[in-house]
Amino acid sequence: MDEIVHLKKQLEEEKRITDSLKKELINKTSEIELLKQKKEQLNHDNNITQNRASKQLESKFSLLDKIINVVFGKVDLYDISWEIANIIADYLGTNDCVIYAVTKSKKHVEQIAASREKISIEGEIINRLEIPIGSGIVGSVAKTGISEIIHDTSKDRRYIKDISTRYSEITIPIILNGEVIGVIDSEHPDKNFFNIEQLKTIEDISKFIALKLNNALNLRDQIKFKKQLLQSQKRLSSLISSLDDGILLEDEYRRIVLTNEKFCKLFQIPVDPEDLIGLDCSNAASQSKHLFKNPKLFIENIKVLLKNKEKVLSEELIMVDGTILERDYIPVYDNKEYLGHLWSYRDVTLKRNYRLNLEAQKQKYSDIITNMNLGLLEVNNKDEILMANKSFCNISGYLENELIGKNAGDLFLTKKGKLKLDEESKKRLQGISGLYEIKVKNKQGEIRYWLISGAANYNLNGKVVGSIGVHLDITEQKRLEKQKEKLLFDLKKSNEELEEYAHIVSHDLKSPLNNISALTNWIKTDNYNMLKPESLDHFNHLERTLEKMELLISDVLKYASISKNSNNFKEQDLDILVKDLIVTSNIPEHICIKVLKKLPKINGDYLKLTQLFQNLIDNAIKFIDKDNGLIEIDFKDNNTHYEFSIKDNGIGIEREFHKKVFQIFQTIKSNKNSTGIGLSIVKKIIDMHQGKIWLESKYGIGTTILFTLKK
Repeated sequence: MDEIVHLKKQLEEEKRITDSLKKELINKTSEIELLKQKKEQLNHDNNITQNRASKQLESKFSLLDKIINVVFGKVDLYDISWEIANIIADYLGTNDCVIYAVTKSKKHVEQIAASREKISIEGEIINRLEIPIGSGIVGSVAKTGISEIIHDTSKDRRYIKDISTRYSEITIPIILNGEVIGVIDSEHPDKNFFNIEQLKTIEDISKFIALKLNNALNLRDQIKFKKQLLQSQKRLSSLISSLDDGILLEDEYRRIVLTNEKFCKLFQIPVDPEDLIGLDCSNAASQSKHLFKNPKLFIENIKVLLKNKEKVLSEELIMVDGTILERDYIPVYDNKEYLGHLWSYRDVTLKRNYRLNLEAQKQKYSDIITNMNLGLLEVNNKDEILMANKSFCNISGYLENELIGKNAGDLFLTKKGKLKLDEESKKRLQGISGLYEIKVKNKQGEIRYWLISGAANYNLNGKVVGSIGVHLDITEQKRLEKQKEKLLFDLKKSNEELEEYAHIVSHDLKSPLNNISALTNWIKTDNYNMLKPESLDHFNHLERTLEKMELLISDVLKYASISKNSNNFKEQDLDILVKDLIVTSNIPEHICIKVLKKLPKINGDYLKLTQLFQNLIDNAIKFIDKDNGLIEIDFKDNNTHYEFSIKDNGIGIEREFHKKVFQIFQTIKSNKNSTGIGLSIVKKIIDMHQGKIWLESKYGIGTTILFTLKK
């Protein structure tokens, strides 16, 4: 309704100005008639002047009449501007006329309408410009409010090229109440195209254009504002509808202005919220009191709130069904005039129960912290103690009241320890956690060692305000660690002595053994023709026993010299290593060795790995009893380890001996070349490379030795 009244006033104002302009033109027409009556009394030059003036007035009247007829009754800013641009372009005899409007910020002028050449096929302005006030010819006119004709734009630095260069430009401000609200700008390709009469004519009709443009601008702003207001109302209504709070807005007469579904649900009102708008709430409290545990108090509190008209927040209400509500009462004022009030109800049952549970949990964890075996200490950024649990008091020797407020560094640390603490404190300020060991002294002055896990402590704004440290007294562990280091040193030394002893024993055993072997051989050779066949067999058996004895001593030395710790671990290509072994080994003609796929690279000891594969291949060869012997070498990837297999088609091993074969001096079948140490050496090398070994076998069919090596 307000909009219709406003439009009616606009039309009346337009009609008044139009009538005024028409009256002015009629008066001008009367002047023309008087001039015609005096025509015969004037000379030829005066007649020309009269005709020109007459034509100018007629042209101005015609231009104004066209504009009035086209835009009269129109209210849309853009419709009006497009019509005016085309009419002025026709009047000036050009294809380029643009209407600018001053922006709301009054810092720019923007193109809002144009004629012909400036319009695309889609009906949009081509290269729509926004020019700062004071910039270019258009911006200058918008700033000064003074019309300009430029006869040659190439000589004017202010000229802004639009689609193409045009040498003539006429620019007229649209002024209302002494303020520029827009600009009419027209251009032509030729120089000196526009004249002063055209400028005066457009200036005269710009008053009407100013009024029409201003009304359209105001109307556009009003429509835009109303749309924004409507959108805001819709958003507000949508927001309130979707809130998890029950909302009730009442006016000063306690009539419902707005409510939502949550309110209806809380108060068990079985209607749509929109159906409640306009209803009187004077008796609503009495109708709802039965829902609350204390009905009388519920009604009395509402009366007090409505009487005092003062804001009250988070008032607690308990319903009969155990639901806990928080209520806000907010009075609404405009310039101290009371307009109504807003009720807001929140279901805080879960929140309240959660808080109670949280307090219980807090108490539980507080008890845990107090009695935990780890010492807990909280300090601020100045290293002043804020909290210490019972265990920390125990390991430090101090009572809690002796610690609070004291500087932890001064209280516990040695000079070296303070340097370490300063270094860690810098990390805490950067939010970096850390685990470190520190040397301290307790209340009795005893030197102790603490392992501390420190973390930054933050306030609600995320700022580091100190640190929290969990302390473990590792003094006893340090003592055991030193004992362990001594034991390891002694063990290493013992192992070195044992290895040296093994070499000495091996040498000392081999020397008399070699002598016995030589003497036996000499006796046999010297008396060969005199010895009986039985004696020769005894000598042969003695020689075989001596050879086996020598082999056994060598294998024992090899076994003793293998250590789990090696300094020779490097990347080894097992594919090259195994293939070199096959080439250099003495493989019987009836046995074929196949490597089923390229073997991997691992980190290990080259000599020990060579010994490993050599022993397993030799072991497989030793127990193949078939004419077409076959040994297959393969592997598969098992995450952290490689699993290798060496399969043969030999005699096989009965199940009862599957574990026994890896024990030292254990053999399944007597063999002159076997000492029972080979697979024990293999197992020791695999242990050294953090792997395992086992076998799968069927007696009479063959055996597969499987083992893993760490990558």
